[in-house]
Amino acid sequence: MTKINCQKGQSINSLNPFLILIQLLFVILILRSEVGAADTSPCAALLHPLESKVEAIKDQGGIWGMFDQNYKVRNHSTITLKLDSKITVLIVRLNHLCVTQDGVPLEEIAQILVPRLKAEGEKVVIEDLINLGHFEEEAEKLIAYARFAESNLNRKLEFDQISKTITESQLFTNRYVELSKKIGEIESETILTKLKVLISDIEKFLRANPYLVLADKENAEIPHSRYITGDSDAM
Repeated sequence: MTKINCQKGQSINSLNPFLILIQLLFVILILRSEVGAADTSPCAALLHPLESKVEAIKDQGGIWGMFDQNYKVRNHSTITLKLDSKITVLIVRLNHLCVTQDGVPLEEIAQILVPRLKAEGEKVVIEDLINLGHFEEEAEKLIAYARFAESNLNRKLEFDQISKTITESQLFTNRYVELSKKIGEIESETILTKLKVLISDIEKFLRANPYLVLADKENAEIPHSRYITGDSDAM
């Protein structure tokens, strides 16, 4: 009897480290999930519902795909694709505001040029860019962008203004969703007219909202250069 009790005791003791390990793993998983939740910024959390709605429609082929499946209408692409594009532009700019709320991270070109400008000076860097195959005007634009990127590295945006912009944008994404639901239920000409109105309203909003204008300007400043390092793989 004593022998049996010892065996049981040994079995229980042998399981203790295993149970402890399971408990530790469980705690780690909980902590990781909490960290992941903390990493989601208030801005990203606010934007997520809008993104999800738009993505759900994209998964169905966008307004263009849904319209094409439900109506025998030619030349609707000019309107349907344009609306899909405009709603995407809106989401992209809102994302930019969230990501750059506390400053605009240096894009790849700026990551290379900014340190070189500090170490070697503008004249040397321009000469090197010209030697790599850039025209002088192109080289100067790359330098100007690097200066612009550096100056915006620590620029701040007001969260209240970003939040207000996202809230106002929700009106457009909601209309986008509602129109998608009406495709196939009402006449094609009627839905196309409503799509045109939404396109116009989004375009006005993109032009009028100062933060969305800023997002467009900052993205537009990024030049497209395939070779600034001298690496043959970049050619």
